[in-house]
Amino acid sequence: MASLKPLQCLNLDANQQKNFMTFFKTLPDKPATTIRFFDRADYYSCHGPDAEFVSKSVFKSTNMVKIMAPSGWDYELPYVVLSKNNFESFLRDLLLVRNYRVDVFTNKGPIKTSNEWVLEFKGSPGNLMQFEDILFANNDMVSGSALIALHVKQQNKQRVIGLSCVEPNDRMFSVSEFVDNDFYSELEALVVILSPKECILPIGDPENNRIKTLMERNNIVVTLKKKQEFSLEKNDVIQDLNKLLRFSKGQQESANSIPETSKTLALSALGVSIRYLELVENTSNHGQYEIKLLNLNRFVHLDAAAVSALNLFPEPGSNMSSKWQSVLGVLDRCRTPQGHRLMAQWLKQPLRSMDMIKDRHDIVECLVDSTATRTELHDLHMKRLPDVLIIIRKLLRKKASLQDMFRLYQIILRIPKILHILSTLENTAIRSIIYSPMKDTLGDLKLFKSMVEQVLDLEAVERGEYLVKHTFDDRLKEHKEQMDEVVSKMKRQLSKVANDLDLEEGSSIKLDYVGHHGYHFRISLKDETKIRKDSKYQILDAVKGGVRFTNEKLADLNGDFGDSKRSYEEQQKSIVEEAVRIAIGYIEPWTILNNQIAQLDCFLSFAIAAVNAPEPYVRPKMFNEGEGRLKLTQLRHPCIELQEDVNFIPNDAVLLKDQTIMYIITGPNMGGKSTFIRSVGVAVLMAHVGSFVPCSQAEITIVDCILGRVGANDNLSKGLSTFMVEMVETAGIIRTATEKSLVIIDELGRGTSTYEGCGIAWAIAEHLAKEIKCFTLFATHFHEISEMAESISTVESCYMDATVDDDNFTLLYQIKKGVMEKSFGIQVAKLANFPAEVVKLAQKLYEECEDHYAQLQTANDQDGMETLKTSLVRIASVDPDNDDSIREMLRDVQITVKNSKSTYFRKTFISLQT
Repeated sequence: MASLKPLQCLNLDANQQKNFMTFFKTLPDKPATTIRFFDRADYYSCHGPDAEFVSKSVFKSTNMVKIMAPSGWDYELPYVVLSKNNFESFLRDLLLVRNYRVDVFTNKGPIKTSNEWVLEFKGSPGNLMQFEDILFANNDMVSGSALIALHVKQQNKQRVIGLSCVEPNDRMFSVSEFVDNDFYSELEALVVILSPKECILPIGDPENNRIKTLMERNNIVVTLKKKQEFSLEKNDVIQDLNKLLRFSKGQQESANSIPETSKTLALSALGVSIRYLELVENTSNHGQYEIKLLNLNRFVHLDAAAVSALNLFPEPGSNMSSKWQSVLGVLDRCRTPQGHRLMAQWLKQPLRSMDMIKDRHDIVECLVDSTATRTELHDLHMKRLPDVLIIIRKLLRKKASLQDMFRLYQIILRIPKILHILSTLENTAIRSIIYSPMKDTLGDLKLFKSMVEQVLDLEAVERGEYLVKHTFDDRLKEHKEQMDEVVSKMKRQLSKVANDLDLEEGSSIKLDYVGHHGYHFRISLKDETKIRKDSKYQILDAVKGGVRFTNEKLADLNGDFGDSKRSYEEQQKSIVEEAVRIAIGYIEPWTILNNQIAQLDCFLSFAIAAVNAPEPYVRPKMFNEGEGRLKLTQLRHPCIELQEDVNFIPNDAVLLKDQTIMYIITGPNMGGKSTFIRSVGVAVLMAHVGSFVPCSQAEITIVDCILGRVGANDNLSKGLSTFMVEMVETAGIIRTATEKSLVIIDELGRGTSTYEGCGIAWAIAEHLAKEIKCFTLFATHFHEISEMAESISTVESCYMDATVDDDNFTLLYQIKKGVMEKSFGIQVAKLANFPAEVVKLAQKLYEECEDHYAQLQTANDQDGMETLKTSLVRIASVDPDNDDSIREMLRDVQITVKNSKSTYFRKTFISLQT
């Protein structure tokens, strides 16, 4: 790090540096996940510990960190400088990817070097409002930014949770109150469904640590607020809602009349959220929000462990090269940002309604069968539809332009073409769910279309200019005449240049207009030699369409045109503002149309994923909850089969109520156990969201929960070991699962002793099979658990097959009924290219241990059997009604066991004594 002299440091002299450093030291402490920026007009700076983090993140090194160290000052301050482009790019990374908070300080002094810094902008993953212009100006909004707040109270010895959720993008408030258990199973299910970015909790609540752990497990930022903020008077929250809610015509305009406001705990949490987001202060939010009650029973219960186990979503920050490594990556072939957002939402909200699932499958089936229609909609129309939500947000902030209005107008022009294509499909579900609602919404936007046609100069749009029609007032007409006169002069200039260069006007040489150059001449690349050495012409740039250039006369005329255009735009401002005000009145139908476009995009995406798979997906036959039927024939994993150089081997899975409800699956490491059970879980979830499934045939009963515990990792940052993670997740499964659930468990019992791990795994498997009786896939390396199938008729033992001889070991990835006696760990080590001497030593030690165990068994079994027989005979001879006889029998058996030479009996006796 270099220390810089005064005036090299952010253009500050020594005193100004000292003043800033003094101010910086007065700032309160902050968490490392909050980054402070200082807006210095032309660039931004970061200081202190933030400087090194920013330098590493943006510039991939610490070389950009400098030191502010004025002479005679014993305090040094590291800093780094960011250009505006770097700041905006890094801001998106912090808020949308890393889940950091951002504070931006601005200087309110009269000059750049003043020291009157104030915190002007704050942002967090759940509060992006102040940075929307930067975040989404040229980027799609691929995910939401929902914010939740929780108020937890003990009532009648029960834990009651009041939850509120604010979704600024959809302008929706959601509230819920529910009783939860010690593991917060219901809360976690809601968190998965809502996918919030941030959670507000009261400071000092004794439950905070447990809730915070849950939120971190779901990658949610936690913000703490004073308890007093959760104790607002109900009337204060009602007043805020009266301003923010959109009431229907004829509805009493009082939030007190809405049933949702009777949820007092949830309402107090909502009040905190409204104030945190400063919704009331921003008048563009007034009259724009709806409120609804959350209903968990509409969706299949998913916990975070299941979401992770099934690889539903890509790892944060992963790139397109890992697209096929998540279910979302496989299914999301959407062409619109709103489609991408809805697809992610659908995956977290699997449906439990047979009718809704059937409708989705009907639509997907129709699109699968209609190749030409599917291709035309997806490849031609959907990709030309912009993100309505972004434009709506700009309208509400009154920052929309005529170009934004035109983009909405283009949607209105395209929707009739989409409706015409949909009308050719004779499908009831498509007509009732997509076609008719979309047609009605288009009708609601008829007047919006007329307004744009009256206001916007559509001829100017063809030139790339967005202007109000000049017929609106006389001043506009004057400016238009001036602009037309200049353009006429430019055309005469075109004729002169064409003659000079011996080119055909309007063909070989053209007068063009683009925003950053204005008017200019354009010739083909092959004609560039005609102007290359001619000093009368100045080349602007060369693009695929030709060479752009100008001359002195055209440059002057272009300047005159620019002046007239600026005057025109200044004159039209009030008209544009009025048009935006009118457009805001159409927010509701535009929001509805945005959702309808997203739905269609998702259905097309499901159909394309189904037909483009290596083997086409099939429509699953669905059965009502409780019917207990799961038959998956030639099942594949949708992610793995798409990976390069993979020839996936399919398997069958058949679970039937009262017959076989659990598979205990053993087999060699790397043999495919985890892949098989994940494949089942993914197929069931895909069916519930409306997708076809990667099978040759599928019969699936609707489930109430999909719960999983697969591949837990050490989580040292949160103080949880592998074993503890396993226990927490499995405890949640036992608390949540019902006989209508699907449970997948893989390799339970690691991280503790073999016997303890086996005992825990056996007990959990037995509980699921005998008590809960849910469909379960239980992959284990404890071969002993397979013996459960001998005592419980609904449990079936299976294994992933492999072949082995002296020289070869082949994993067959085929599931078979029965038990495999070995895990083939040494053979797997060979496949992993372990050093030969290590493998040889391992084999030798294994054989010695096996021989030793066999000797122990042989030595102990005979004596152990004699001990057992003697004890059983003595027990059989006792008089059950004679206490003295019972005591004598117990004493004899105790002596027999104590004196036995059997290792097992001796250890058991000592264990029982202690």
